[in-house]
Amino acid sequence: MGFTALKPDIYGTQDERLRADVRLLCRLLAKDFKPNAAAVNVIFVTDRRIHTLNRQFLKRDRPTNVISFNCDEPQVPGEPHVLGEVYVSRDRARAQAHEYGVSYASEIRRLTLHGLLHLLGLTHRDMEPLYRHYLEKL
Repeated sequence: MGFTALKPDIYGTQDERLRADVRLLCRLLAKDFKPNAAAVNVIFVTDRRIHTLNRQFLKRDRPTNVISFNCDEPQVPGEPHVLGEVYVSRDRARAQAHEYGVSYASEIRRLTLHGLLHLLGLTHRDMEPLYRHYLEKL
């Protein structure tokens, strides 16, 4: 049985608009995908931090834009089960926004959605048509 709510714990930003958009994305995704968890961590980091994570866990010695980690921990009684963690590089989002000719805000939201969709089990091919569907609701 899936959950119809996905509560995000958001770290690394005080931008209230971004925080509100992450919460809305989680509500929309939970409604559509009924994940097997009730919580997710979304962490906005620097290139330096995401480079460290990429090297340590994925054996890739370079920064990247977003990394998703599914939670393999057993559920703690009385606590919401955590779907996983999404790390988004603010630095990569800024560089890619410039490269793609879009706003920083739209790029960081796209990367956040990308990471959340990975946690829900989607591949890059599956994600492409969903970007517009979800991002236009923000």
